[in-house]
Amino acid sequence: MFGYPGNDFFANVKVEKLPPAEYPQLKQILIENFNYLSDSTPSAKHNDSISSVLGGLDARGIDRDKLEGGVIGLYLLFDDKRYVVTTINLLNQEPERRHFQTLDEYSKLRDRFLLAYPSCVITGM
Repeated sequence: MFGYPGNDFFANVKVEKLPPAEYPQLKQILIENFNYLSDSTPSAKHNDSISSVLGGLDARGIDRDKLEGGVIGLYLLFDDKRYVVTTINLLNQEPERRHFQTLDEYSKLRDRFLLAYPSCVITGM
């Protein structure tokens, strides 16, 4: 869990190292599940630009078009060289407990987090 001081949590992150022999199949299942969630969430919009800036990670992301619900953004980061998948849920909170008040502020925090997080993890491996 990641958060800003004095605010509720911003990101719930799950990192999994998958078995190399099963990685392609498991990755495909995760992608299909992601696509299903995306297609069944009318307020979800794809963030197709994120993959090009994450340094070789295969990334997929969706964000809600309103500050509602418990999860505002869902991101999958695949590190095909290390067989690692990272699932990131970007969280909403009550307005007085969150570090953002508009979608634009959320987008800036999201981008800053998504750009910083992989470099921290890869450096630590």
